[in-house]
Amino acid sequence: MSFNLCNLPREEKYQIQLDYEASFWAYQIKRGKINREHAYNTIHARPVAEQAILKQKFEQYLALMLS
Repeated sequence: MSFNLCNLPREEKYQIQLDYEASFWAYQIKRGKINREHAYNTIHARPVAEQAILKQKFEQYLALMLS
């Protein structure tokens, strides 16, 4: 089964991008490239509408990767 992301609506593509960014920050923390403070500073630099979603997804991925 193949799945083409280009066929998704713009809002779904945007949610996937936010999910990707949050998982990447968690990955970087796991590898020791950044710390949690740097990730949160990056999140707080984003628009307010995105911050809650990014924090929730970031903590979810971080818990998964560090367990």
